[in-house]
Amino acid sequence: MSDSKTNCSKCGVSMLLVTAQSTGGLCMPCKNGNLKRLTAREPVIVSCEICSKYTPRLLIITEARSLLEVLDHTRHVGDSSHPNKFEMEAQRALLRHFIRVHHDFRLHDDHWGRTGWALLNLFEQGKATIEVEQKKYLFSDVTKAEWQEGDHPLGMEGGFSYVSSDGTTIFKTMSWIS
Repeated sequence: MSDSKTNCSKCGVSMLLVTAQSTGGLCMPCKNGNLKRLTAREPVIVSCEICSKYTPRLLIITEARSLLEVLDHTRHVGDSSHPNKFEMEAQRALLRHFIRVHHDFRLHDDHWGRTGWALLNLFEQGKATIEVEQKKYLFSDVTKAEWQEGDHPLGMEGGFSYVSSDGTTIFKTMSWIS
């Protein structure tokens, strides 16, 4: 049995009848009034804040279709019953939804950082930008560098970072620890 659908009385997007009944005939974006309607030619933009060891706020911005393409090939951690499997399915579903309704939106990284790694992959391909303290960077604007800290073989950590041309570290992550 499929759920009955209707169209938003303001923008015409298809939605569930139960939603229309609870919102007076409006889709949730129109009811909330907080999402910009895009023209058919504009790509849907998604932004996502990811964790960095160096900066407290790092935002990656890309086209939703590019991220969906990468996430469709990104595996979850653990086995088929691991909670990350369901988080990754939810991430892909959110991307598909906002592409369908043609809205820009903010996505949250999953608890295991798989979405963040997919976004970093897009950044390195030149398909995303990083924004730190209201300054935007392309991958061509930064240098990717390996780093390691510690002086004892059993007390070292390392990873990679992105450093701007003026020497500012804009992203740093730990990818190994001894």
